[in-house]
Amino acid sequence: MDEQVNRRPSVATSPAIRPVGELLRGRAPLCPATATVRDAAVLMTTTRRRCVLVPLADGSHGIVTEGDLTRRVVAAGLGPNTPVTAAMTSPVHTCPADRLGADALRDMLECGVRTMPVLSTRGEVLGIVEDADLLAGAARGGFLLRGAVARTADTDQLIATARQIPALVLDLHRARVAPTDVSAILSVIVDATVARALDLVAARAAPDLTWLSLGSVARREALPNSDLDTAVVVGADIETDTVTALAARVHDLLDSCGLRADAKGATADRTRFSRSHQRWLGAVEGWIADPFTDRGLVMLSMLADSRETWGDGRPHLAEWVATRLRTAPAATRLLLRQAVDEPARLHPLRRLLTRRTGNIDLKADAAMPVVNIARWAGICAGVSDRSTTERLRAAAGTGLLLDDDARVLSESFEVVQQIRLRHQCELLEQGHAVTDEIAAGSLTPLFRSLLSEAVREIAGVQRRLSYAGPPAD
Repeated sequence: MDEQVNRRPSVATSPAIRPVGELLRGRAPLCPATATVRDAAVLMTTTRRRCVLVPLADGSHGIVTEGDLTRRVVAAGLGPNTPVTAAMTSPVHTCPADRLGADALRDMLECGVRTMPVLSTRGEVLGIVEDADLLAGAARGGFLLRGAVARTADTDQLIATARQIPALVLDLHRARVAPTDVSAILSVIVDATVARALDLVAARAAPDLTWLSLGSVARREALPNSDLDTAVVVGADIETDTVTALAARVHDLLDSCGLRADAKGATADRTRFSRSHQRWLGAVEGWIADPFTDRGLVMLSMLADSRETWGDGRPHLAEWVATRLRTAPAATRLLLRQAVDEPARLHPLRRLLTRRTGNIDLKADAAMPVVNIARWAGICAGVSDRSTTERLRAAAGTGLLLDDDARVLSESFEVVQQIRLRHQCELLEQGHAVTDEIAAGSLTPLFRSLLSEAVREIAGVQRRLSYAGPPAD
């Protein structure tokens, strides 16, 4: 493979880094709520669009797509005079006009939709953006695979479909899709696979639980070697042993899908990660009061990154943990200390790069220091987004991080992710086990230089944060 670093194309050619408001193709086709599905189909045909918006009396909108007409009308045996409101989806997922195309694309993949109304700052509908307006050919495969996962009828079909995930990652990498976008697409498909596994295994037992993704999948930063860190919020009337046994069956199915469980045991089939909502809240209070007990700081960090994947409970533990941490300055100072007390890892790494000997763990030695800084800054800044780059962007200029520090950390993180993805894809292509371990001497001159510079920048920010300390309470 050559040494070219994957970068987004220029603004003039790439919709990925243009605001979606600049990509609109005319006004959105509007179909009155009193119309029929025939009227909606005719409007789609005449406007050559895949959907129409339905204005509703409360000022919101519904949406009807070609797929809705197929699934909800034709397949259901309904006639052409069926009210359009019977086929529409409401409320509709929207995006602001200034959102970048790449971010809107991730939103679509996350929500499982292929069209989104675009709103002005005043909430007016400016038009509709479709996945085709945003997609490169390779990225379209992510939508197709996610849809295929959701439609699997049984466990055997799910296993066969999920086994296509590594090939998709390779296609995305070869097409020079930005590493952050590859990670986001991979993470969403992994979560979709987890949700479908739960549908097939857990839904039959009708349990009252909410399944949480933790770690890189929850942050939307998964790579081919990422394992599954999971937890469960259990209904009050369910025995923990019943849920852990159920979670073990789910993880067995996911392992057959090629998605292995966390080797250190941060999984929902362990009682430590399977608790009722009240028991989780009580544990969080205990960890905040004494972060050194029961690995409290690690558990708080994991929950702050968590994301609800399946279930109706929707406890939003991540937001609650972040809110509580903002009222506990002693605990947040420890998060900062965890983030900046990593020079012991970075200094040996710089020596390895200089001498070109020994092995480097790209995740532990280079990526995680940035993740930890971003988590601390994001929590303190009140950022709900869990991704490292979004946390850094939101914390810039808040007094937590200097603008330049936030920028260099974000750029350094993207460099590290680029090198990690390239290394792991090479291992995939060669049929080897995929790891973050790489021999320092195997790095090309370009990537050795980029990694050395990234490590230097990360260490510099850590040093400044360590000297300055957190802002005054």
